[in-house]
Order: sequence, then C-alpha cells, then structure tokens
Amino acid sequence: MKILLTHRYFWPDSPPYALMLRVIGESLAGHGHEVRVFTTMPSYRAHRHAPGRERLGALHVHRVRAFAEAGSGPLVRVLDVATYCIALFVEVLRVRPDLVTAGTFPPVVAAWSASLAARLVGARFVYHMQDIHPEVSKFSGDRLGRGLAARVLTALENGTLGRSAAVIVLSGDMADTLRSRGLADLPIHVINNFSLDVFGGAVEPPSQYRKAPGKRRVIFAGNLGRFQNLPLLAEGVSLCFERHPDLELFFLGDGRALAELRDRWGGHPQIRFGPFLPVEQANALIAEADVGLVSLVPDMYRVAYPSKLLTYLGLGVPVLALIESQSELARDLVEQGRGCVPQQATAEGIAAALENLLAARRAFAPVNFREAALGSWSRLVDGLPG
Repeated sequence: MKILLTHRYFWPDSPPYALMLRVIGESLAGHGHEVRVFTTMPSYRAHRHAPGRERLGALHVHRVRAFAEAGSGPLVRVLDVATYCIALFVEVLRVRPDLVTAGTFPPVVAAWSASLAARLVGARFVYHMQDIHPEVSKFSGDRLGRGLAARVLTALENGTLGRSAAVIVLSGDMADTLRSRGLADLPIHVINNFSLDVFGGAVEPPSQYRKAPGKRRVIFAGNLGRFQNLPLLAEGVSLCFERHPDLELFFLGDGRALAELRDRWGGHPQIRFGPFLPVEQANALIAEADVGLVSLVPDMYRVAYPSKLLTYLGLGVPVLALIESQSELARDLVEQGRGCVPQQATAEGIAAALENLLAARRAFAPVNFREAALGSWSRLVDGLPG
C-alpha cells in the first residue's frame, strides 16, 4: 500500500509529533508498505537543516518551504497555514496514494485539505486527532470557541470526519466527545501516543539545569500554555516549600504562560526555569526528577490528552496530575499506582497530593507504550476496507 503521512512538522524538526511521525512511518514501512512523508522545512524554534527531498531509511520525504513562526505576527501565521494547506492538497493529487493521514496542526484546515484531496483521488483518509477543535478553544476561553467562528470550524471538522476511513483519538474521553456531535457511525479508534525516540543518540543537557545533589525536583516539562492551569499548579507546589527546603519546582519549556509565571515566581529560590530543549536533552532532565507534573484547565481532558504523561511514565517518573478525577487519565494513573490526583482543584489540594507522593518515594520501572501503539497502527492500516 502507498501511504502518505502528512504534518506541518517532521524530523529533524523538534515538536514531539515530528519525531513520533517518523517512528510510525518506519513501523509501517517495516510491515511492507511504501511510505511517503509530506512536511515543511524545519522551522520550529531552533532551526535544523534538512533537504527538500531525501530518502530517510525506508521513508521518502518531501519538504516544502514555510514561513518561520518564531516571533511572527498574525498575517505571517495565516500565510504559513494557507501555503502549507495548498501545497498539501497539491501533493495528495500528485502522489495519488492509497492512504493519506493528517494530524490536527494546523488545526482543522490541514485535515480538511488533506481529506478533500484524498476523496478526489480515491484514497482512504486517516485523521490522527491530537486534540479536538473548536472545543479546545471553547474550554480555553479563546474567541474561536464561540459564535460564528466555532460554527464554521465545527462544520469543517464534521466534513473531515465524514470523509475519514478512520479517526484516531488518544483517549476514551476524546472518543466520547466526538460521538456527542451526533455524527452517525464514526470509525473511531483509540490509540494513544508513546514515548519519543532519540534519533542520533543521547545528548547531554546544559549542566546548569541538572538537578543538584541533595535536591528533590518536581518538573513540568513542555509547552507552558494557556490551558495548562500553571499558576494554580505553582501555587499548590509552593505550599510545600517551607516543610521541604530541599524541594524545587522546575519549569522546562516556554509558552504563553511563561511571562506570568516569571513575574510571580521568578525570584523564588525554590522555583527554576529552563528553556525549550530538544527531546534528547529534555528527557535526561525529566528522568532525574522525583515527580512529573501534568495539568489541564477544567474540561480539557474531554478534547486532549497530555502526552507528557507518557514521557514521564516512560522514564519511570511518578506523576501528579491536576485533572478531573472522572477522566480516563486520572483513573488509569491512580489504579496503576503510578501517581496521584488532587482531591480538590485548589492549591491546598495540590499540596496534599504532592506531600503524599513525596512521602511514598515510589519508584517503578519505565513503561513502554511504543510497541502496543505501533501494533495498533499496523492492524488499523491493514484492516481498512479497500
């Protein structure tokens, strides 16, 4: 089968999906499929060189130019999305694959473009949903989650879902959200993400960010975004500082919430900040932490799944998750004994949960999610109707 995997980012670009897509592609190629990848030149934060066309092992990779996003304004971002989606549409028509995939970045329009082009050439379309729009905007309070914008985005998404031979989501909660739209017989499959490979070997992180001897570290690694509820999370952890002078909270990454966090906590001796680092460096810092933090604003678990959880568990790090107890993530975490969830979404509730984790000093073997996920991908692709 000729498969075309598509996404705005792909290795050696640094977003997590860029690395994960390479692993998925290599796995499918290993099962006898001809796998092509359509993406853009590396443009995410630290730019890395990559050719426009290359044979990467068994993968045929085609990269087109894109606008650099760092520091760009709204017009440049709109142009970036438009040029990518047009190029994606043309690529599907040119390659005429048997199967096309797309993720949820750029949100809504990338998958809409890919699915429409797939329909025109008679290809099957697989929608790999990392989150669900416009519900993400609704729960985060963004203007795209209400009014006319939300209605237009929902209509486009429903059109994409209707053209999909398979819709992959990351949790049962996300599957329930899609089913609540009332669309008939959606071909939904729950396949979670997995811990990321480090291509090219481990790279030591900058020494100034390593955990100091005698310290216990609580880490939040990844996007410091607007729907991670990070101010409340920091407030809760800080309540443990007086009792535990050896404890430090480490924010590793950047995002829209960084400025607010620095304004409030930048001078605190037990709170540290580190920049966005490539996976191969970030993983080394996560592995030496004592507790990994996951946090989402209310209801966000219905439309997204924080894949940093899988990174923590894949490295054997216990997890404190600020998320509703009825969520699948919370139930699995508690039932498997690999972390805890605050009983109340308050600073005091967070502090109590963290105290329990620190007292337990749990250690467990790293969890390998990769083989199960790749096996599910292979069975899904092989089982799609012709």
